[in-house]
Amino acid sequence: MSRLLTPMLAALCCWMLCASSAAAAAPQGLPALDVAALAAAPNRLYVGGFDDGLFILESDGRARRFQDPALSPHINALAWSEREQILWLGTARGLVRCRMERTTTCKRLGPSSAVHALLLRSDASIVAGGDAGLTFANGQATRVFGKKQGAPFRSVWALTESEDALFVGSTNGLFWGAPRAFVEGGAGLSRAALVSKNLPDDWVTALLRQGDRLLVGTYNAGVVGFQLRSGQLRSDAADSALGYVNPAGLFAVDVARVAVATMDGLRSGALGHTALVKTNARDITAVVPAAGGGYWIGTRQGLEWLESVD
Repeated sequence: MSRLLTPMLAALCCWMLCASSAAAAAPQGLPALDVAALAAAPNRLYVGGFDDGLFILESDGRARRFQDPALSPHINALAWSEREQILWLGTARGLVRCRMERTTTCKRLGPSSAVHALLLRSDASIVAGGDAGLTFANGQATRVFGKKQGAPFRSVWALTESEDALFVGSTNGLFWGAPRAFVEGGAGLSRAALVSKNLPDDWVTALLRQGDRLLVGTYNAGVVGFQLRSGQLRSDAADSALGYVNPAGLFAVDVARVAVATMDGLRSGALGHTALVKTNARDITAVVPAAGGGYWIGTRQGLEWLESVD
């Protein structure tokens, strides 16, 4: 079941009342955005527009534009820290930290170049990936690991981590290693790439870790699955039919299934056995669970709500 955000019928009732599809009023203040990123908090949804800034959809169904001098209207990535009540934003002008309390304060941190990916870590620190490489932020303190610091990767578009490694998806392949390797000039980093024949495309747009498995989404060659073994990756599956995977376009439905946001639709299932999920828009950019059930789906034509992604 799919509904465009404009009616907001099923979405709001499910989110606020845990109902499935009863009538509800349309939210006020939310235009048909080119949605680039979503982040869900317990009582609100943050919606980042590719060129129209940040909107907040409250639990009462009303949407409002959020404005701050530190924000660029071009938002690429969002991450919500419930523990810290902080919204992290990756924008065309860099990393922004917004403390979303009674008095909201935002501050830009690190380089002023574009940030494409965010990884919120268990200690509430953030890793931002973008045109300047990696920016590590903990509170107000930042550290950059880019070309000047010996980083072997180019622009960063995807991030994830395991218990003992950080994985970096870039425009020249996938890099990974122990956290200390990103302090010591990149020494000890491993790489998967087209030239080594373990990636079908060097531009890595999405990463998803599921237990001892890593899924790697690419710009134009689908998804590759790897087994994690003692810090090494062993390819175990590939699905080139998934085509163009959008940034942050991999979402774990459960331990065996994944939802893949692509330029040609939303697909769901096990790698190599996915099916197209019916949506109103074709170019899918984000998938997050809704608080009362179902899923929020970001698209290039606005926001949708799905009862399921099966």
